[in-house]
Amino acid sequence: MNSRQLIREGRKRLQMSEQQFADALGVSRGAVQQWEKQGGTAPKRANQARVAKLLGISVAELVSGVSAGARGVDVRAEVPLVSEVEAGNYTVIDNFKPTTQFDTIPVSVPVKKHTYALRVHGDSMVSEAGDSFPAGSILIVEPEMEAMPGDYVIALNEASETTFKQLVKDGGDLYLKPLNSRYPIKPLGDARVIGVVREFTKRFR
Repeated sequence: MNSRQLIREGRKRLQMSEQQFADALGVSRGAVQQWEKQGGTAPKRANQARVAKLLGISVAELVSGVSAGARGVDVRAEVPLVSEVEAGNYTVIDNFKPTTQFDTIPVSVPVKKHTYALRVHGDSMVSEAGDSFPAGSILIVEPEMEAMPGDYVIALNEASETTFKQLVKDGGDLYLKPLNSRYPIKPLGDARVIGVVREFTKRFR
């Protein structure tokens, strides 16, 4: 694999058009087309660090055209780690135009425009059996995915407070179910699901 292929395949992995990729880097679409076409020009040194960061690889990998993924290591994109308040207004997140405002978390799932990470608080999703999400766990949330019964979701209530629960269905009605039996199952009611959890990890430091 060469640098041209690495950029093209990385852009497609991020599910970004040429224009979206260009906008995220602050360059023209023509520049991206040059980087990806046979016999085109490589990114200028001034752009290499930004291109590499967006692709989730090192500058050395970008220049050499050999990614860690080609050596059997998962090359990951990154998404912003947001607060519960920001999760309630997830449209402030634009992964196609990243800023330095947020800490970022590496992910292995496809990243879309508003994909974000959220830290778990409390013990309502801690279970002695089966799935468990202890406090401090990092959730990767996709707000542009339709929630289905059985999914772990982020919901927003009328007071604009976010909650992390499992979405379940009983008798045609939807409920938000904690994994900790000490907490009650509540009807979804007027709350609305604002994101589906795609994966989670635990960060110790």
